[in-house]
Amino acid sequence: MAVAKKKAPAKRGPKPAAKKTTVAKKPAAKKPAVKKAPVKKAPARKAPAKKTAAVKAPVVNKALATAEKAQEKANAAVVKATAALAKAKEKKAAVTAKARTSKTAATLRQLEAAKAGYVKAQAALVTAKAAAKAASFEVKLAVIESSIETAKEKSAARVTAFAEGLEAKKADDLAKAVASFEAKWLAARAKADTRKVKTFQKKEEVKTKAAERKVKAKISALKKQQTVKRKPVARKPRATAAAPAAAVKAES
Repeated sequence: MAVAKKKAPAKRGPKPAAKKTTVAKKPAAKKPAVKKAPVKKAPARKAPAKKTAAVKAPVVNKALATAEKAQEKANAAVVKATAALAKAKEKKAAVTAKARTSKTAATLRQLEAAKAGYVKAQAALVTAKAAAKAASFEVKLAVIESSIETAKEKSAARVTAFAEGLEAKKADDLAKAVASFEAKWLAARAKADTRKVKTFQKKEEVKTKAAERKVKAKISALKKQQTVKRKPVARKPRATAAAPAAAVKAES
């Protein structure tokens, strides 16, 4: 009989690893956010606005302006008179040249008119130059007079600048004066206080000594009273009945 073969036990593979059960963690309780107190910022101090001195427009001297205007007008008149003289001279030269070839009455009249115009132009130029010279002199006078106004303006500007400088230094000077006065006052007050304290101290010492004398007198009085109480009082002997009889016998 065939022996039944025992089946070899099937090899078991490695045990499957136990699945790790992950425990879901509870979310940590959120701490209430602490509100920070808002930090108050100190208001920024505005720097004091610097006072800017108003720029004054230069004062125009009316007399000088009028003189300069008159001078310009006179110079223009000289230019005009010079041009007129040159024109009259040209006309005179042209008519003179014509009169050399033509001796007609019309030409002679033109020549006389040209000569008269030339003389008139010369006189006008002389007058214009004299007026220009006078105008130039007036301008010089006005310039000299305006120097007085300029000096006044400069003086006023210096006074204003000086006043502004004093105003700017006022705070510093006040602080210095207050500090100096404070130091002097404190020194004088310290001396006065020292004298007052010494005087008051002397008065208090007198009061204290008087009170001390009173206390000592009171203590000595109390001690005397206590001493008197402690001394024994001497008692007188009692009178007996035999004493009167003896006295009677003595009398008899």
